[in-house]
Amino acid sequence: MRIRYFRNTKGGLQAKARVYDNTEHNIDPSLVDRDASAIVKRLVSHGFTAYIVGGAVRDLLLGKRPKDFDIVTDALPNRIRKIFSNSRIIGRRFKLVHIYANHKIFEVSTFRSLSTGTIGNEYGTIDEDVQRRDFTINALYYDPLTFELLDFLGGLEDLRANRLKAIIPLEKIFREDPVRMIRGVKYAAVNNFSFSFALRFAIHRDAALLKEVSSSRLAEEFYKIIASGKSAIILQWLDRYKLLQYFLPEVSNSLRRSKDFKDTFFQHLESLDALARTPEDASLLNNASAAEIVQTDRRLISPFVAWFVRQRLRDFARREDVPKEPPAFRQAAFADIREFLAPLNLPRVALEEAMEWVLQEDSLMPAPPPPKRRKRSPRRKKSKQRAEAASMSADAKPD
Repeated sequence: MRIRYFRNTKGGLQAKARVYDNTEHNIDPSLVDRDASAIVKRLVSHGFTAYIVGGAVRDLLLGKRPKDFDIVTDALPNRIRKIFSNSRIIGRRFKLVHIYANHKIFEVSTFRSLSTGTIGNEYGTIDEDVQRRDFTINALYYDPLTFELLDFLGGLEDLRANRLKAIIPLEKIFREDPVRMIRGVKYAAVNNFSFSFALRFAIHRDAALLKEVSSSRLAEEFYKIIASGKSAIILQWLDRYKLLQYFLPEVSNSLRRSKDFKDTFFQHLESLDALARTPEDASLLNNASAAEIVQTDRRLISPFVAWFVRQRLRDFARREDVPKEPPAFRQAAFADIREFLAPLNLPRVALEEAMEWVLQEDSLMPAPPPPKRRKRSPRRKKSKQRAEAASMSADAKPD
């Protein structure tokens, strides 16, 4: 292990980051996406610094193949856009670049500054960028060209100790961005990380702030959860930490109202997770990342959502007050799953596909009521009698 230093205001050397080589961090280079490495290499060839960062590094250190590879650099978005013709700039205030390669999306961001706080939109240096991240396990920077890992805040030690540690002070980490609570609980659930008492207290204290988060941001977290292969355990932990009642209120209410619903609901999530964990290229659920779902084809979420709403649709179909005509039944069922997933505003076409798949797979469509027998009017009877009399008279005529 080496130490990277910088000179402080007094001119003295001060430790900046620990630098681990591949014999110390044990990341398997074969798990690193070739296109992600190629993006880093191209940025470096143009004179910039670039690293793989965030959840991808965390997964690599745990011996997992990441679905998403986020990249961070000192190049500004407009410059990145000029280097990569297969890219586009997204975002209004803090711009990011999405680079498209082999049907995958790689998100490239510029180092962020601390000059406007931990949620500001100014560009900065790597030293500032690391302080903007939520937890130490997400503040690790991996160079796929030199195979070096930069650790500014002891994130590698926390990861190996199964410890979730916040970077931003607990008085403001969740008040600045409540979605960090969902992410923290998700990381802990998936990897069985421990929380400090202070961190647990901060989550309980600020849980209600999730009500103020936009539905689009909550939907993005929902996509990541149901595509993770660990949706059952994540939902259980969100429920345990009292976040589910603000994230998905009707789901939380349904779990509270019925133990049978709760047991079956989590069984369906476990079936979904089993599909998401199948070998690579064997399942759509295994290959779709949240960025691909949001940016390319939102209909990709329909098989995920089908498992998520399956028990809700089953219970709906058993109700005595549901319409029996198929069009009215479908309309009422769609409204019910909208309520179940509120406040998320998921794409209508994806929800309709998910609903239809469950209705057909589980044979939930009600049998339509028998058609009402229509009474024949007297006029029709007289017309029929006249026709019969005419036919008889025609038959009576001689040839």
